[in-house]
Amino acid sequence: MKNFATFSQRFIAMWIDFLVFVPLMLAYQGVASASKVAAVVLTILHVCLGQAYSIYGHGRFGKTVGKLAMGIRVVRVTGEPLRWREAWLRSAFDVCFVFVSTIGQVAALIAIANSEYYGVGWSTRSANLAAHEPTWATWAMKLGTIWFFSEVVTMLFNKRRRALHDFVAGTVVVSERRQGAAEQAVAADDPAAGTLV
Repeated sequence: MKNFATFSQRFIAMWIDFLVFVPLMLAYQGVASASKVAAVVLTILHVCLGQAYSIYGHGRFGKTVGKLAMGIRVVRVTGEPLRWREAWLRSAFDVCFVFVSTIGQVAALIAIANSEYYGVGWSTRSANLAAHEPTWATWAMKLGTIWFFSEVVTMLFNKRRRALHDFVAGTVVVSERRQGAAEQAVAADDPAAGTLV
């Protein structure tokens, strides 16, 4: 029987992964206020790095830094290691929502007047940019938020704690810490169980 990752393990892992990108976000705020061109480049870079981080981490290792810290790993529902296909499928909806939202952010950066962008505070600049975002980009962000909360609700109400993206990709998140303890118990009862053939 597999030891599925708990909601708290996955939630904390998500926040650790968020913290990985805090330095980039701080750099963005500092550089983007000085140049709209830099803001466009950094917006695209930030989005690409964020999606690549998740897809590469899961595809190559079955986990991100947050999951590593929490002792959890993504595997296929059969228990086999994740393949690149599943790593891409897990992120497919996020990539779509983020791609559309990013196009909207870039469009707003291009459309905004210099007087609305330069020489104003961070919150004013953000409000001015939001006013220039196309309606479809705003809707993509709202749909992305609905998707995120739907994933949380789905994860809370199934025994294997699978989020919607796990159902899409045919994956499940397991706890390696508890799995290791269970394997040690089996090996203690049957010394031959711990050997490889």
